[in-house]
Amino acid sequence: MLRTFSRVAPFLLLIALIASGVVLFRSGQLTANLAANDGSEPSTGAQPGAVDAQATIPTYFGSLEVTKSRAVTPGVGGEVLEVFVEVGDLVEEGQELFQVDSTRLEWNVQRAEIGLELARIALLEINEQSSEADLAVAMASLELEKTNLAKLEGGGATEDEIAATRASATAAWARYNELQAGPTAARLQQLGANVERAQLAVTQAQRAYNEISWRDDVGRTPQAANLQRVTIDLNVAQASYSEATQPPRASELQSALAAAHRAQHALNELEKGVSEVELAVGRARVASAEATVQRIMELTDSQKSAELRVSQALLNLEESQQMRDKASVQAPVTGVVLALNAEEGEVIGATSSAVVIGDPSALELIVGIPQDQVLTMSVGDPVRITRYGSEDISVLSTIAKISPISVPGKGNSTFPVTIRLPEEGTAQFNPGIFVSATFE
Repeated sequence: MLRTFSRVAPFLLLIALIASGVVLFRSGQLTANLAANDGSEPSTGAQPGAVDAQATIPTYFGSLEVTKSRAVTPGVGGEVLEVFVEVGDLVEEGQELFQVDSTRLEWNVQRAEIGLELARIALLEINEQSSEADLAVAMASLELEKTNLAKLEGGGATEDEIAATRASATAAWARYNELQAGPTAARLQQLGANVERAQLAVTQAQRAYNEISWRDDVGRTPQAANLQRVTIDLNVAQASYSEATQPPRASELQSALAAAHRAQHALNELEKGVSEVELAVGRARVASAEATVQRIMELTDSQKSAELRVSQALLNLEESQQMRDKASVQAPVTGVVLALNAEEGEVIGATSSAVVIGDPSALELIVGIPQDQVLTMSVGDPVRITRYGSEDISVLSTIAKISPISVPGKGNSTFPVTIRLPEEGTAQFNPGIFVSATFE
């Protein structure tokens, strides 16, 4: 309907201009006649020959325009697949206006998803090769190797370490010699005396036990417990004496000899100092530990780079998805479609003004007023706006602006006067409709 009206509007405007010309012509004739009157006085009380300027201001016609509009750009370029609105439609914020071909944008999203997955796989592989725990272990190992190398470079073991190693070697040789020589006579005499004392204790305990053996509870008496204890002591003493009198086993001798040799070798190594070979080995171990730390640190740096690549891939994916979503062009605000520059099959640019949406509650009318009449007007003066063809639909408005620059015309220049409609009470007034303006 609005499109049909927009096609008819120019003819209506031409008719209105002709009508306004007739009104102006008749008003001019009335003014001339009043000026030629030489004796009569106007009923209004004006001086002879004077003309009421307000009475000569006619009604003007024009189309309403919106004062607030917003151009909608798609944000992405491409072929328009489908248009969902027409000029004059009232649209809500977020309503889809038209659809741009998003095939290329979908490909970009898929490429971004693949890039994100590859970045995550690379990060996972690096994480499997190293961790903070591995770095901590490598650093500790390096410090230990440096400490050992410093000890070697300082001459090896300290005096306390040498003394402790010497004491261990002496004890190991003493144990071996003791096993090889067997127990001494004094040791055997002591062990035999232990057996005799144990036998005497058993005899005495047995005698005490026999004196009460007739009792039913003899097993729970102190005598019975003492007999059991001294009997165990006798067995232990006899076993110790028997073991001491037996020759040492070959395995014991070999184990003791091996322990003595190890202790002696350790003592000899400490006493002879550090060799060049040991220093070289120590330095090599330090270099190896440093290389391990460096490798893990490089992996850690690679891990940070891989994490950044994952973050970048996420941003690329989000950006691709946002660009794909822009293919569905939506209304940024609620309003009426004033202009539509997108047609199905047409290729539009990303920054082209495809749709213009206006605020239907912010309307104004601009009319050209002749100079002799505009001088009687002021900003804020009331103006009655009436819908063309519907005399009962009108709203009181005000002059919002009077242009100080005239527009040249035939015979007389006019000045653009802007009349702004109130935001309330204008539900029956829409952008583009033909109205009349009566200055009150």
